[in-house]
Amino acid sequence: MTSPEPGTAHVPADLAAQVDEALAALADPVRAEGAKRYLRSDLKHYGVAVPDIRAEVRARRQAHPALTHTDVVAVARVLWKPPVHETRLAACLWLEAYADRLVADDTRLLGDLIGESGTWALVDVLAGSVAARLLLRLPETEPAYRAWAAQEEMWLRRAGVLAFLLPVRSAETYPRWFPVFTEIADPLLVDTRFFVRKAVGWVLREASKHHPDDVVDWVARRLDRISGLTLREALKRVAEEQKAPLVRAHRGPAI
Repeated sequence: MTSPEPGTAHVPADLAAQVDEALAALADPVRAEGAKRYLRSDLKHYGVAVPDIRAEVRARRQAHPALTHTDVVAVARVLWKPPVHETRLAACLWLEAYADRLVADDTRLLGDLIGESGTWALVDVLAGSVAARLLLRLPETEPAYRAWAAQEEMWLRRAGVLAFLLPVRSAETYPRWFPVFTEIADPLLVDTRFFVRKAVGWVLREASKHHPDDVVDWVARRLDRISGLTLREALKRVAEEQKAPLVRAHRGPAI
């Protein structure tokens, strides 16, 4: 098959069809049943392993390095449209692979997809990878992520937290983004939902890689409000001599 040329009208449909065909060829009904049950998913599942989906997206990315922004977004939309878990995950990984082509206004697209995701398996790529990479390149996306975190809808709120995962993990960008993240996260400590509490703890854990003292100090001043789940996640990489007193003193909810 002749590769479609960037900028032509058939590019998105052709590329998305190629990805879908490749994934369908790898279908494993047993794996599909297990994944559907594990994710409690209403979507159709092919039963393709995540590394295989990544490999397919990576191969297409290498074959089409010069796609326009318009085509990149259009391919993602076409891949997302069918109610199939693997093609939707491919859409997420596609946006990750072409994250350098995205623009600030694409936070609207990400927000739409996150709102339709219904599972951490899609949200975490869109937020913790794609949105986070966009924030590193384009700091003006910050208000969009603040707005997500302020939403009552659980997956958007989780996404608003995880968008800061890469910025606080990097020692270089940590000074700018850790104060922003903690300002956003502080009122979310009272959220009782597992996926929100886990997300806050996860970002704190990433921050602790280079700045454990800052994380310890932040959680120590919130022991009456922070959940046990968030605390455990936040302190996973903190030295035992710093962690143990906080765990003993914890007065917030257990989970």
